[in-house]
Parts: sequence; C-alpha cells; structure tokens
Amino acid sequence: MEKKKSRSPWFWVPTLYYAEGIPYIVAMTVSVIMYKRLGISNTDIALYTSWLYLPWVIKPLWSPVVDILRTKRFWIVTMQLIIGAGLGGVALTIPLPDFFKYTLAFFWLLAFSSATHDIAADGFYMLGLSQHDQAWFVGVRSTFYRFAMITGQGLLIILAGFIESNSGLPNIDITVNAQPDYEQTTLIHPDSINQVLDENELRIVTYPDKSIISTENQPKSQIDSLILFANNWNIQNGFVKSEQTASDNQTQDEKSWWQSSISEPLGNFIKNTFGEEILQSKSDKTGNLSFI
Repeated sequence: MEKKKSRSPWFWVPTLYYAEGIPYIVAMTVSVIMYKRLGISNTDIALYTSWLYLPWVIKPLWSPVVDILRTKRFWIVTMQLIIGAGLGGVALTIPLPDFFKYTLAFFWLLAFSSATHDIAADGFYMLGLSQHDQAWFVGVRSTFYRFAMITGQGLLIILAGFIESNSGLPNIDITVNAQPDYEQTTLIHPDSINQVLDENELRIVTYPDKSIISTENQPKSQIDSLILFANNWNIQNGFVKSEQTASDNQTQDEKSWWQSSISEPLGNFIKNTFGEEILQSKSDKTGNLSFI
C-alpha cells in the first residue's frame, strides 16, 4: 500500500500567517486611519477602536471550544470567510448616514473572527508539523506575519490614499492671507452669488478663492453672530447636520447606568484632576474671520 505523501509546509505556512496578520492590522490600525479621514473625533476613535483589541486579550477563554469542536481546518476556512464578509460589510456601510455604528459592528465581527482564526492557525501549525519543522518554520511564519503588517500599514494605506486623491471631485485651492489694518465689512450672502454651471457637471464652487483676514481683534458678540449665521445657513441648505449632542436630548433619567455611574463620574474626575485650567478672558475682543 502506497503511503500518502504530506504536503510541504512551504505551501501553507507563509500564506496562513500572512492571512493571520492582515485582519489584525486592519482592525487595529486601518480602522483608526479610516475613521480619522471620515471626520470622526479623536475621542470617539480612541474610545471605540481601543475596544477592538479585546478579542485578542480574552481569546484564551474560548480557545478550548476551538480545540474541542470540529477541526482546525474547519475553523480556519470558516473564519476566513467571515473575515471576508466583515471587510465587505465595512465597505458597503461606509456610504450610510450612520456609518460609524455599522462599520464598527463589522469591525467587531472582524476582530472576533481574526482572534479565533489565530487560535485555529496556531493549533494547525502545532499539529501539522513535527517538532523539528516547528522550530525551523518559526522564523518563516514570523516573517510573513510581518509582511502582512507592512502590507496593511504601508501598501494598503498608500493604495487607499492614491485612490482617494485621484478619484471623486477635483481638488480646490483657496488662498487665505493675514494682513494688519485690513478692513472689510461687506458680507455677501451666498444666495446672491450666481454661478453659470453645466447641469451635467458636478463640482465645488468657491467664492472668493482668495481671502484676507485682518489681524485686528473684533468684538466677540459680532464674531459669534457671524458664526451663527454661517452655521444656520449650512444647516438650512443641508450641507451639515444640526449639531445636537446626546446630552442635549437626554435627561438624567434617560441616561444609561454606564453613563450615570461610570463614564461621566470618571470623565469628570479626570477632567478636574488632570485637565488644564481654563482662564476666562476679561476682554470682549476676540480674533477675526473671513467667509468663503
């Protein structure tokens, strides 16, 4: 009877650990860069993306389940399919209005699947190789895992930046200069600007494309009224949403237990203990601005 020949580890060790590193770097690094480019605040990025590391911290809790149920090959293939679905879910939910919630949910799915994939991959590595081969290929698997990190942190980000800068609407250039003793009090209402546009052309129109801001301070009440006018006009025309925080819409009774008992007391303690002291200015003057 002919003995079945085993496949060389070179056919699966490099690709297995390359596939292990890609979802990890996507969840931990690419997600941060993506949310930053999409306008999410640093506070939200730091809070929510840091929790994505949790599956790797607690994966020993469910590693026995992976060892007991089914085979390592089954877990590897299944998790890779789920990881692919998670990446697709992130891509499909970015255009949605509440993209932050939906993409974060898919990143959570991606993180748990990737952590489970790590368990199965390491187990398959231990079962598929002898002790001699395990020692010999430990450098190979580490090298290809690092290649995956270089791909995610470097090549993937470069490719995304290239696509971003070479697609969509053309870039616009606005020149802003600061000049002392410059007086300009004329406020041009945007509705009075008539632009001759091609109905089939989509582009951004700027007016003016060159602006000068005086270095002289102006009354704070005047600046605040101009900013309020600009914000209201943008909201009325649908350029931005009304900035209503959760605290404006929630009463103390409606707040969750986590908010009232943990997050707010902890945040207030950190702010009062380590925050910088804000000095109230006695002057009614503030900086200046220009509308574009």
